[in-house]
Amino acid sequence: MAEIKNLQLQHVRSHTSAKFQFAKDMNAIVGPNGSGKTTILEALYTLLRGSSFKGTIGEMAQYGASQFQAQLEMKNLATTHKRTLTFQQIEQATQKKWMIDEKKHARLPVGARLPVVLFEPDLARLITGGPERRRQYLDQIAGQLDIEVAFTQNRFERTLKQRNQLLKRLREQPGRSPTDEIFIWNTQLAQLSEKIISARYKVIEQIQSRISEYYRQLGGTDEVFLTYKSTVTGSKSNYGSQLLQFFEASIHRDIILGYTSFGPHRDDLEVRLADQLATTRASRGEVRTVVIALKLLETEILSTFFARQQVKPTLLLDDVLSELDLVHQERVLEGLKDHQVFITTTDAHAITAGVHTIALD
Repeated sequence: MAEIKNLQLQHVRSHTSAKFQFAKDMNAIVGPNGSGKTTILEALYTLLRGSSFKGTIGEMAQYGASQFQAQLEMKNLATTHKRTLTFQQIEQATQKKWMIDEKKHARLPVGARLPVVLFEPDLARLITGGPERRRQYLDQIAGQLDIEVAFTQNRFERTLKQRNQLLKRLREQPGRSPTDEIFIWNTQLAQLSEKIISARYKVIEQIQSRISEYYRQLGGTDEVFLTYKSTVTGSKSNYGSQLLQFFEASIHRDIILGYTSFGPHRDDLEVRLADQLATTRASRGEVRTVVIALKLLETEILSTFFARQQVKPTLLLDDVLSELDLVHQERVLEGLKDHQVFITTTDAHAITAGVHTIALD
């Protein structure tokens, strides 16, 4: 199994120069707010997945610095691997360079991305926040389970951006008829959308089969139901043709708006407890418990899938334990055993004796 041995940071946010050694199981990163705990998780996530969970990679540079470097060393069975990200700002241009075992890459190859489960602060926001969070939750799982889906997600974002740019140009030229170019983007976007929606449904089906069981193990009593809310209604077998019809029919409306008003980027995941929406019926504690169940189930889904490659997901918990009572803390940590885990906290007393601890000032 892949194990992260150490992490080196040069001019990454608040870390001017630092090196951290890690244990193969539980790692606690302890320190006051602003000490750089989350930055360590961000660097690990970026080096494993190729993108930051906080913003752009360029934003990771220390204030006033024109470049930074992050490097981790991993051990897989008897082999040691290194991967390094170097970022440099040269006047108005930026340059990112990845090194994986001495091989250069312009970006982290999709095939080199390793599974990660991220537990972010204020867990309840996955349900109480906007639909973008829930779309990201589904897409992160789907993209890690299938490389082709990850490629499709990237192509969709680029195609959507191109269509939106064209819509804005057309809006700035009143009276101009839509060009053949918009119909090309419509066709491509419909094809990519169908694949993304199909992948999301597959993830939901896996989660739905176990989510109530996980919720009850955490102390919940109700059944949990997940429903995909799409801007397209009808049979899942012909979403592509339906979306193409929507894109074609909404061209003039989208030109006025300046963006694409239909598609998977506008969809949502609805969560219900029993027969009522979790956002309106459930207490904050119940919502938090549902989210914990979702994240633990995400961990199991990825662990099962990557077992054939002898890889386990790396687990990153950013100041999550402070939201939980002792019972839920124990249940969460029990569900994460047998993985390499990184936990940030301001409270050293929340860490069990014997856990490898990194203390920050």
